[in-house]
Amino acid sequence: MIRITYAGAQGELAEAIRDDIGTDFDPAHPLLIVLVTRQAGDDPLVGAEIERALRRGDGIAPLLLDDSPLPEALRDFRALDFKGGYNREALLGHLGQISRTGASIRRANRRALVVISGIAVLMFVVAIIALSSGLVAFPVDEYNEEATLQAQWIDGLIGATLEYVQPRSTAEAENFAATFEAAPTRLHFYIRGTATAGAKEG
Repeated sequence: MIRITYAGAQGELAEAIRDDIGTDFDPAHPLLIVLVTRQAGDDPLVGAEIERALRRGDGIAPLLLDDSPLPEALRDFRALDFKGGYNREALLGHLGQISRTGASIRRANRRALVVISGIAVLMFVVAIIALSSGLVAFPVDEYNEEATLQAQWIDGLIGATLEYVQPRSTAEAENFAATFEAAPTRLHFYIRGTATAGAKEG
C-alpha cells in the first residue's frame, strides 16, 4: 500500500504520482511518499502521517519540491530532489530500491529469528539430556540445608508461643480444638504441626 502526504497546492502532483505508480509499482510493504514543501513542514496532518509511518516501520520516500529543509524526522531517509521538476523514472527507480531494501531486511530478520529459535531449542534439548543422564543435578543438599535454616529461624521466632499451646496429655489433646481456634490465625499452621507431632510421639 502506498500513501502520499502533502499540503497546499500539491494535490495535482500527488494525483500524477498515484497514476504513475498505480500499475508499475507494487511495494512489498507499506510506503509513505512525502511531498516536502514549506507548507507541508508546517502542516500538523503531514507531521502526524510521518510519525505514524515511523512508528509502524513503514518505508518513507521524501520528495523535495522547494528550498525548504528536510524535516528532522526524515533526516535518515534518502530524499529525491525534484526542485527542478518531477521525474517519473527517477521516482519509480527510487521506490523500487526502497522496496528491495525492505525485503532484504525482512529476510535477514527471518533468518535471525530461525537461528535464535534453533539455538533456544538446542539449549533446551541439551538441558533435558543433561538432567536425565545425571550430568546435571539439583543441589538437594543445599535445599535441605536451606529448609533446616528456615525451620530453625521459624522456631526461634514462635517457638516460645507454641510451647504454651502444644498438647502434652490426653486431656489437653481432647481440648486442642478450642486452643487451636483461640490462637492467632498466623500460628494455625504451626500449631497444627505440634498436634500432629504430639500424636505421633504418643
